[in-house]
Amino acid sequence: MEHILSNGILEVLISEHGAEINSLRRVTAPTEYIWQGDPAYWNRRAPLLFPIVGNLWKGEAHMETGTYNISKHGFACDMHFEKTADEDRHMAFTCEADEQTRTCFPFDFSLTVDYRLLRNVLTVGWIVKNKSDRTMYFHIGGHPAFAYPRFKADDEVHGYMSFDKPKQIDNTLLTPGGYATPDSEPIDLNSDGFLPLTNNTFDCNTILDITGQIHRITLHTKEGRPWITLKHTMPVTALWSPCGGKAPFVCIEPWQGCCDTEGYDGDFEQRPFTVEVPPGDIWQTSYQIIVEF
Repeated sequence: MEHILSNGILEVLISEHGAEINSLRRVTAPTEYIWQGDPAYWNRRAPLLFPIVGNLWKGEAHMETGTYNISKHGFACDMHFEKTADEDRHMAFTCEADEQTRTCFPFDFSLTVDYRLLRNVLTVGWIVKNKSDRTMYFHIGGHPAFAYPRFKADDEVHGYMSFDKPKQIDNTLLTPGGYATPDSEPIDLNSDGFLPLTNNTFDCNTILDITGQIHRITLHTKEGRPWITLKHTMPVTALWSPCGGKAPFVCIEPWQGCCDTEGYDGDFEQRPFTVEVPPGDIWQTSYQIIVEF
């Protein structure tokens, strides 16, 4: 089931499946900002990544209670969420640990995705409660995909990105299997502080900045006009569009977490950027999507 959240300026369509944003539009215009999940390119729209982000080495999480297999980006994106708040300009959706989740992630938890609209800003909050009797460890991240406006596959440039780090962005290199390497290759921005988005920008698959220095990313039209902005306070930013180019969208991903480095076989809780929540405690954070008009 889908639910509509509106403030008269923006309208958001939210699915109970994964608490995922299925649509983001201006009320007075038909423009769709969220990628609509054409499986010819990528069948997702804005999945939630939990309790891991990216790949575990060999798919294995080594914990005190044993070794568990968790697939890439975790399982929250395919869980059913119950609507737990429905107020003016505010909705929230919650899922709980169950018998199936405990087979790969041995903690009791509740995970709430909180949506709030204020003017042209959608705030997406994550609230994680540890309901176990021991410390819980996890990663969490967003993966929203934004459609290019007036996309044409053969355009030389589909749009631009600008950042709050004006000259270059760091890029940790990944293996073909999606694991982090010790190497990085900074990406220079042009004289206007823009990263042009072409059919070759994502030949490296994912642009991954783990320095924690990027907190504001704006997607611009191919004419250079600001289109949509994502703001966050998390330590990792990933940018992705399917390899091969000519995809009609780009993902701007705020991550509290990251994929394993190649060959990592250490403890799950020792992975970089891991969140640690004591028994009974709550951890929360949020990011904002700003429609520029």
